[in-house]
Amino acid sequence: MAQKSIPIVAVSDDEIGVMGKMNLRLIPGSNDILIDTNPFSEPEVQYAVKKAVAVARSRYPGAKLDMDFVFNFTSTRAQLIGGESAGAAAAILTIAALEDRDIKKDAVITGTINEDGSIGQIGSVLEKTKAVSDAGYKYFLIPEGQADVIYYERQVERRSTDLGFDIMRSKYVPRTLNISQAAYEELGLNVVEVSNIDEALPYFFEG
Repeated sequence: MAQKSIPIVAVSDDEIGVMGKMNLRLIPGSNDILIDTNPFSEPEVQYAVKKAVAVARSRYPGAKLDMDFVFNFTSTRAQLIGGESAGAAAAILTIAALEDRDIKKDAVITGTINEDGSIGQIGSVLEKTKAVSDAGYKYFLIPEGQADVIYYERQVERRSTDLGFDIMRSKYVPRTLNISQAAYEELGLNVVEVSNIDEALPYFFEG
């Protein structure tokens, strides 16, 4: 009945951001949610997709949808897909399929999805930002409140002694990096905070 795809970003076991795609087919059925087992997906992914479909379907109260939702993942460079950070993308993908709308090709979103349509926080924002930038996207949507990242900067102090040698002491000082500002200035990438699906939709749909 419909087939749509949306880009997703994840983090590999060695903490490197990687891009992939989430695909969805709507076929005649009885409202089952099916996930392809290649690559394998952890229970958290299945739970996130289930919530995403519920959020998308809630936009059409009372509508009878006699179809199955068939998800699969491609180009992830992973043997196992885990976590809930693709929940927001799954919700947008499902809305696109149900409304048969084309998805823009210049934006990526990361974030969990809650049953009220709000977008929850995720990890590894810096690694994901780099992967999205390297892939050439224009917009990267992240959960509200995650543009500021705390990191630790190493500082070395040199102290002289009466014995004629110096003692080097290291300490790590917390710093705050605003990803939105840094990504735009250094990478030309627009990092945008969004709190719910309705705020995210204009970045993926025309009009």
